[in-house]
Amino acid sequence: MNRRRLLATGARLAAASGVAALAGCTNSADPSGPLTPPRSPEATAGPGEGLVITDFTDAEGDDGDLLVRVTVENRGGEERTGTVVATVSATVDGEEREETVSRDVTVAPGERTEATLETSLSFESFNRSGSMRVEIV
Repeated sequence: MNRRRLLATGARLAAASGVAALAGCTNSADPSGPLTPPRSPEATAGPGEGLVITDFTDAEGDDGDLLVRVTVENRGGEERTGTVVATVSATVDGEEREETVSRDVTVAPGERTEATLETSLSFESFNRSGSMRVEIV
């Protein structure tokens, strides 16, 4: 008798665990995580020897447009000039829009400067579905 009860309980347990295992595995999950890809921990060197981008972030301007704030450091031994270039994209009214903005910077040796690049994309659209690439040339 105990053997039959054990076999019946084992069969029910196996069936229930099989259904439970399949319940969460048949539907694909929506991707989760930040909308903007994480920044690289590495500094980005450009052709302007000694200039590197040490940090960048997005911000909302007073008019609701997207601002890109970039910190540039001169690791060289003399003053350097370069151009910070940001390429941003976002879905606006169901349409993918891309914009490239740039700004020249001059940095003394061993110093840092912050450059703010203004775009015409709305911060809200960028925050929902945007991406950004920043480099110095």
